[in-house]
Amino acid sequence: MSKIIDEIENKDFLRKLEGLGLSEKESLVYLALLPLRDVGSSKLIQATGLHGQFVYDALSKLEKMGLAKHVIQNGRKKFSANTPNRLLSLIEEKRFAAQSVAKELQGRFSGIHEQDFEVFQGESAFHTHQFDMLERVEKDQEALAICGPTERFLDTLGSGESDEFERLRVEKGLRVRYIGMEPMRERLAQMRTWRKLWEYRIFPGQSTGLVDTDIWPDNLTFNVFGDPILSFTITSKIIAQGYREFFEALWNLSTK
Repeated sequence: MSKIIDEIENKDFLRKLEGLGLSEKESLVYLALLPLRDVGSSKLIQATGLHGQFVYDALSKLEKMGLAKHVIQNGRKKFSANTPNRLLSLIEEKRFAAQSVAKELQGRFSGIHEQDFEVFQGESAFHTHQFDMLERVEKDQEALAICGPTERFLDTLGSGESDEFERLRVEKGLRVRYIGMEPMRERLAQMRTWRKLWEYRIFPGQSTGLVDTDIWPDNLTFNVFGDPILSFTITSKIIAQGYREFFEALWNLSTK
């Protein structure tokens, strides 16, 4: 394995870059480039421990993606990294491309079934699915949540994405009622001081499960916070309504 990966405290970071469209080798070369400027390929080969051809191919791909650039010095290419903010532009470009493709395919779609079932695995899929549901929900609606012994939703999204999720949620006027367990009491009280359109109650007793139940206007989602994280979504207004009635019964038995 490469030398630079040994210096990365959280090796999952490589997987996050892969989720943004970079291969492992491209990620390693980009990470090696970040602290350097006008560096030759030989130093990148040494820094990453990769075969020379892999480094050359990775540099070519990074330049096409706008993440790297080069200048010619004494007849040789010298490489530098472009700002990591370019990753945000890449995501936007993919989103616009996906919207264009989706619009074109919509004419061939037979329509949304009255009941559908989907499974999403891994943090990247979890993030995308949560934002998709938030984007799809109409304004001034209400979502309900029944949670395990810890608040894992915002932690799994991460600080940056959770802030953006909350901003979009409030902008849409999406209210949230949240039933937590006794071990969460102190944290939920603190969260209530800054989360808007959000209220909670505590259900008596303690739960040892790692499953959250989210009840959206048109679907029911079970988030299993294991390794990897799994989300099971049943799209059905009838089932969602049934679970809303179940939630109301629990809400009435719960206290602050």
